[in-house]
Amino acid sequence: MPGYYRAIFTISKPDTPSSQVLADAWQCVQDWPAAEYGNPVRQFVRSSVSDDMKLCNRVHRYTDSSSCDWRLSVRLATDGNAVEADIELRATDSDDPDLSLNLMAQPPSVIQTLIEQFDCSVGADSLNINATRINPDEADSFVKNELLNEDRLLPLLVVTDPRNGNSVIDADEMQQELAGLARVFAYDHSAAWNVMRDLPQSLWCYDGAVRLFAPGCSEDDLAQQHPFWTPWRLGGFIRDNRLWQMLRDECLLRTPHQRQSRLLSRVENAINADDMKIMEDMVSRLEKTNPDAKDFLELLKFVDELSAPDYAGNYDISHKIDLVMSSITRVEYRNNKLKLENNDLREENVKLRAKLYRQADKSAPPNDVDIATEQAFSTILGCVEHAAQNLTHLRFLIPSARETAQSNYTRQYNARATHVYETFEVLNECGRQRTQPGGLGKNVQLWLKENRVEYSDESESTMREYSKERTFFDSIKGEHIPMPHHIKMLHNDIRIHLRWDADEKKFLIGYIGDHLPTAQDPH
Repeated sequence: MPGYYRAIFTISKPDTPSSQVLADAWQCVQDWPAAEYGNPVRQFVRSSVSDDMKLCNRVHRYTDSSSCDWRLSVRLATDGNAVEADIELRATDSDDPDLSLNLMAQPPSVIQTLIEQFDCSVGADSLNINATRINPDEADSFVKNELLNEDRLLPLLVVTDPRNGNSVIDADEMQQELAGLARVFAYDHSAAWNVMRDLPQSLWCYDGAVRLFAPGCSEDDLAQQHPFWTPWRLGGFIRDNRLWQMLRDECLLRTPHQRQSRLLSRVENAINADDMKIMEDMVSRLEKTNPDAKDFLELLKFVDELSAPDYAGNYDISHKIDLVMSSITRVEYRNNKLKLENNDLREENVKLRAKLYRQADKSAPPNDVDIATEQAFSTILGCVEHAAQNLTHLRFLIPSARETAQSNYTRQYNARATHVYETFEVLNECGRQRTQPGGLGKNVQLWLKENRVEYSDESESTMREYSKERTFFDSIKGEHIPMPHHIKMLHNDIRIHLRWDADEKKFLIGYIGDHLPTAQDPH
């Protein structure tokens, strides 16, 4: 199939447990693609509860010189006994039929990397980067142990040298183009006669020809079962630039179906079953209790991973995901309603206590009442003042942060002040984790997204046209600081512009207010 390449094989190392083999192979996968394909779009590592099964997945998307989009998936899995790799390259831009017919999926070089560093095989068939040359005295063994081997799972391609002139095809190049799909053997004219001596005439191959011997080959097979190409026919495919795709299609056509990723499917099914059990237990617990934000984030992380298209696999979990999502919706609705009611009661309580203090002419509240804290959640400005005193990884620029927090625009959102303060708390935790030795383990945008905070960056065109509106004065440093990074909240009605300061190890916040103008706005 044009624009498609897939190879499935096992990986091993002498005297090395499968867990270590998987870890070493996964390191190769992580180190390999940056220079060739750019940064990964997605990367997952999943383990079962018992930790005796593991699945690693890395997905890349890139655009080639002809503007065609490609998706490369590299999956590794172990069940504790063996390690299997499933590498798939697929063109995702197939709207143009003429383009689709001319697509050529080149074998990802990660296959060659793994074959070079590990013992890779399909069944008992070892994978190699270069073709295996057969000497005349090895012909009998080759026919018996390779060509007519009943246990062989991969197609076997024979490339013969011509008696006169140069070969039209390079055997080593053929092996590299068919990595993981077939094994290539080459021999000269004298070896060809020794090979033919052990085969019926219908299966001969010599004088620059190429033959594909399908798995399960026997001396009684018809010639049509094992395709044969003369140098003249090969030259035609080469001129049309269709040689490698034609050979790949022939190899895939003759590959037994039982090769298809049985270990990967088994591991994935087992991990999915474990994860679904965890999710069902969590939903049951959530529906009986009043969950906090951490419970929701943990649950949503499971749902997001399992509902990702890379894990659809052979395990149907869609109906269970629907059940979990409906349960989340019910619980989240109930808790949002309770939060709103609680905020209303809090604000009424603050107003009532303040009125009582004024009537009683008391200069300070009782010791058991923290009015300052309660008032801090009743206005946007109060949130800023309280956060400035208590959240150690945030610093609010004076005067811009304070002025925008008490503007006429933000006052209309004072009823949602608690939500604003919760966002400050998440941002403060993000800053705290950034200062730890291990860091966040991911980029800030992804970490905040997992914690339900939408973090974005302005476009280059917007910063060219409206950089002044997004630059704020830091009275402590005595300099103007541009802040294209921002947080969107309250249905995108309020923006918080900020910047991470590596020296202070804090997020500097310069603006809390209305959506600033952008290059996309109508002029």
